[in-house]
Formats: sequence, structure tokens, C-alpha cells
Amino acid sequence: MSTGKTIKTCLRSGDELTIRILEPPLGGYTDDIEYWWSDVRGPLMAGEYSATSLDRFIVGEVAGEYVGSMTYATPRHFKEAAVLGMVWTRPDQRRKGIAAKLLQEALASFRALGGMAMYLCTTNPHAYALYYSQGFRPLIGDGMRCLTPGHEDFDRTFFASNGTASIRSANWGDLASVSALYNQQQPNWLIKDYPRRVFHNTRYEGHYRQVWLPTQQRLGTVLVLENSAHRVVGIASAVPIDSYFEQHVQMLDGWVCPAYLSQFPELLSAVVESSRANGTEMLQAHIANTDLAKQEAFEKAGLRQEARLHNRVRLGEDRIDLLMYSCPLNKDRPPAQPEASYYGARPVFQEQE
Repeated sequence: MSTGKTIKTCLRSGDELTIRILEPPLGGYTDDIEYWWSDVRGPLMAGEYSATSLDRFIVGEVAGEYVGSMTYATPRHFKEAAVLGMVWTRPDQRRKGIAAKLLQEALASFRALGGMAMYLCTTNPHAYALYYSQGFRPLIGDGMRCLTPGHEDFDRTFFASNGTASIRSANWGDLASVSALYNQQQPNWLIKDYPRRVFHNTRYEGHYRQVWLPTQQRLGTVLVLENSAHRVVGIASAVPIDSYFEQHVQMLDGWVCPAYLSQFPELLSAVVESSRANGTEMLQAHIANTDLAKQEAFEKAGLRQEARLHNRVRLGEDRIDLLMYSCPLNKDRPPAQPEASYYGARPVFQEQE
């Protein structure tokens, strides 16, 4: 466990707050720290993702007892964007200013790394007021962002063309980079990530877990476009449908910044070929009929329109058609998972009746 920096400060109650900045593995702090992404909690806190991700926990203690924490994640080697989350204060210690002190140190720590943009989301008005007071501003949906002074033009410069991008496998450290990519306004497509139901005005954050985690069990593919500045400028993924009867189908989707739209078909094609090699029988995608450039990219990658669902997407007073695209890959592959592995299947002991 890296103990990093330790800060002592006084709360409005008069208590002394000790702030520790920790990095996994977290050792004795593992059981105490609040972290509600249970599907990645264990390996993350054990340091299993540390090769690609820098996860810093800002922990507060009063009289030696844990009273609150928050964490931010940024790529291990290119620390320009971060996602802040897991903000929690022990109920009996609230209204003392603990969260404000921890947030100040989180921002200072990130900026000292050369950080440019930190993202978070909240539906709590009190939390919103705290974040706003520290420089966060509303962005998309319930998302907020804090830009480091001097990087007010982040969206324009960060996602600008910077040489030909290369394709690589995504990793856990891409969480913040992918969030930054999705949380900018361009391209102006209605649907960003249909399997996760992320639309143009929906912020993106923990959705990345739903994309990345299946690939760790060899149940899907997620690839990113990375330019010469080591910035993620595109993503495409194919992940299974959680159904025994549809496990031969994987859902394909992707997103790219406008400066790299010309490479989007190449990225999609790479996912198609990876899915073919993995034995996937069919890829399926859902695209709004208004997202013409996205349709063109998917067609270049080998998908074809199979059906049109009329008036399926509501956009204010308007109704938008949803186009279903598909691409057959392999035939008659046996199921990868037995029916009993899915929720709702009849247990073996009931078959004895």
C-alpha cells in the first residue's frame, strides 16, 4: 500500500482531520472504505488493475477512525482526465466539512499529476452545491466536470487531430478517457451506446464496467482508438446479451470524436473480426435513423440494415425510427454457457420431481 501524502487540518467542529492519499493495494483499509462498484471492488483494491489505472483514495480519519473517503481514477501513464466517485461521509460525522476537505485534496492531487479534466455525476442537491463550490460545472445529464485552469478549451484541443490513431485492446485504466470521450457533445448522434442506453444527453461513467468486464471472461471484445498523444479518441465493443437463448448474438456499438471519424469503420471492422475469431454467430446493432454518419461507418464494417422499428425513440415531441443492423459471422456454434448458468433456469434438484 502506498500511503502517499498525509495532511492534517481542522474541521469546523474543532476536530482534527487526518487526510491520507492511498493507492492499491489498500491492505487494512480494504474493509472500511466505501466502494459500491462491487463487481470490480475486490481486484481493484488488491491492486490488480494498477498496471493501467491509477486509483487514488482520499481517506479522512478523526481520532484514528475512518470517517469518509472518495476516490478518483485516471490512466496510469497519461493522467489528463479522471473520474471522481464513491464520495461518502460517515453519518455521525456529516455537516463538519469533511467532504469539502477531501475534495480539495483530491483536486490538488490530480492537478499535481498534470490533470486537465475531472468528471463526476450526482443527483443529490447538497452534493451538487459542494462540487459547484469547488469548480465543477454541469455538463451532460447529471454529470459535472471541473477543468484545471488553463484548459478551458479542453474539448477542442484534447480531441483534435493528432496523427493517425492505432487500435488496441481496452483496459481498466481507460475508464476516465472513455468517459471523457462520451461526455463531449460531438459527434451530434442521438445514440451513443444503445446496449447501455446512453443517448446524446446521458452522461457516461460506470457504463464502461458493463462493456469491459465481459471481455475479462472472454465473452466479448472492446477496442479503442488511441492517437499519437496517447488519447483515446474512439471505442467500439461487442458484448453478449444476458440470455441463454440469445447468447450466440453480441451487441455492437461504438463512439468516436469527429477528428477521427474516418477511422471509425476500421475500428468497427477490427471488433467484427475479433468477434468472428471468438466464435460469435451474429453481431447486432441499433442505430437511430437520424445518425447517418454512424450508419455509413457500420455499413463499411460489414453490417446491413435488417429491420426498421418505426417511432421507437422519443425525442421531445418527435419520434425517431430505430434501425436494426446485423452481421452473420459463424454458424451453428454450440452454446458457450449452459441454461442453468442463467437466472431463472430450473435448478437440477427440481428435475428430480
